[in-house]
Amino acid sequence: MTWLNWGLYFTIGLALASYAPHIGNEQGNIHGNDKISIFGPSQSLFHVEDGPSKEEGASVARTLVHRESLFSVNTIHTFKSSHDESEVSVPVSSMEYFADCDGDGDPYWLVIDVGSPNQDIIRGSPYSFSIRDGDHPSWDDVAENYPGKREGSNAGSPRIQLFGKLEFVGFYNPFDPRKLALEKCFLERHPDASLWLPGNVVSPHKSHWTKLRVESVHIIGGFGDVAYIGTIDAKSYHEAEIIEPPAEEESN
Repeated sequence: MTWLNWGLYFTIGLALASYAPHIGNEQGNIHGNDKISIFGPSQSLFHVEDGPSKEEGASVARTLVHRESLFSVNTIHTFKSSHDESEVSVPVSSMEYFADCDGDGDPYWLVIDVGSPNQDIIRGSPYSFSIRDGDHPSWDDVAENYPGKREGSNAGSPRIQLFGKLEFVGFYNPFDPRKLALEKCFLERHPDASLWLPGNVVSPHKSHWTKLRVESVHIIGGFGDVAYIGTIDAKSYHEAEIIEPPAEEESN
């Protein structure tokens, strides 16, 4: 270890020691339940003790999937280089429509057969799905209350990555109640999608339904001092409670 390292540790130690009397109660004592904050109580960067729980993170993730309706499908896209005709593979993301129509956290994706995400997946690309607070059409009225969210900050707002398996969903009977219910739910979130629903004879492209069976979630709930950051297993995710929207203020 260099003298520069020792000097840095010594300087940090002195700074914390000089600040310690100002942490805790008015007499400068630090109690066992106190949380030490680097920038003081009103400007905390992080806490030494208990932070947001995985259960809270799972609830935020479930709520994001339930509330939002646009996600980015992340795949590996391969194409030929214009220089030497060699194959080049790069990660890409495409905005797609989804909806949590069963309310179970496993969303439906309306897939365009010739679309790049679907073609990449057919060719064997791994895939994941990204959702963040605000991923919905501009006209859609979606609640934005999340524990730990920093108002006015996109970096302090939740976002997730979903991992799992895609399950084809098909209906042989055009009057199947499950089909009609799915279409009704999906079109409430995406009215324009009526033009390319599966089986629509006037659609310029073929499409089909898939359901993502979520097996794992990675969440960045916001800033780490007040929001959960980490991986959530399938069981915790599916058992999590959906956050209720804030009660409407009573009119005066």
